[in-house]
Amino acid sequence: MRVLTRLMFGIAFAGLAIASAHAAEPEKTKLKIAVGSQILNYMPLELGVKLGNFRQEGVDVTVENFQAGGSKALQALIGGSVDGTVGFYDHTIQMQAQGKEISCVFLLNDTPGVLIGVRSDLADKVKTGADLKGLKLGITAPGSSTDTMARYYIKKAGLGPRDVNIIAVGSGAPGMVALEAKNIDALVYFDPIATMLARKKAAVPLFDARTHEGSKQAFGGTYPTACLYLQQSFIDKNPETVQRLVNALLKTHRWINSVPTEQLVEAIPAGYKTDNTEISMEILKASKDLFSQTGLMDPESAKVPLAVLSDYDPKIAAAKIDLTKTFTNKFVERAARQLK
Repeated sequence: MRVLTRLMFGIAFAGLAIASAHAAEPEKTKLKIAVGSQILNYMPLELGVKLGNFRQEGVDVTVENFQAGGSKALQALIGGSVDGTVGFYDHTIQMQAQGKEISCVFLLNDTPGVLIGVRSDLADKVKTGADLKGLKLGITAPGSSTDTMARYYIKKAGLGPRDVNIIAVGSGAPGMVALEAKNIDALVYFDPIATMLARKKAAVPLFDARTHEGSKQAFGGTYPTACLYLQQSFIDKNPETVQRLVNALLKTHRWINSVPTEQLVEAIPAGYKTDNTEISMEILKASKDLFSQTGLMDPESAKVPLAVLSDYDPKIAAAKIDLTKTFTNKFVERAARQLK
């Protein structure tokens, strides 16, 4: 009888703990979250929807995919047509320089996962950034993070802004098509395109920042990349809604980092993998360092994008950027306590 009483008390206590974790109701239950494309960096958002993690947290998330680069998804957030954006952390810094308050509440990527590669038929001539002089380099869109990274890399290689012809080719498959058709000579790209180009032997990377070492080589340190960012006014007005979004993303990331690669490949949405399971496995293994295990922003790592942007954009260099206003870890820290 005593054991039964203890068991019933334990069940009741567990139920009370779950209820107290979600003592408040979300202020907004239907949300639109934008992404700029279907690069692997952004995959956890749509995976979280597919797994039902957002629904379990009491929020109904619709993903708006602009397929035109992160700058378009950012514009949608500023314009108010979406509630949040999964895009590059860079944007929070760029917007603060323009007097707009946007904050990262969950970091998806510990590494940028970006590569700059040159067409294989040019690889014997183009071995460093300096060798890009006079060539055509494809990015997703003007003002996108691929644009920023490309210009930074070019500058660090000792070239001027007019030495390389930077061309917008879109994100994902269109960039690969442009490279293979020789409409461009080099490309800024991510997985799954990175693995597909490597298998075809169509491109040779000048750097590969899918690893921490590659990130340090290209940018001088670990470069936090994709995150869920929202306007600060939305965060202030809807703290419980933001908490539910962060809870769902942390559940998703914990799942990504705990399951076998084969199970992950089977689960991820179609746009983030190929029809070939073997290739998709290769893609996920190549980008295993991409997905944060905690969702936390390292304040020291946040200084790396600021240094890159400041070197590239004199307006950001002149602005007094307060990095503490570009991200917050409080929602992730609370999520970690709630989801133990």
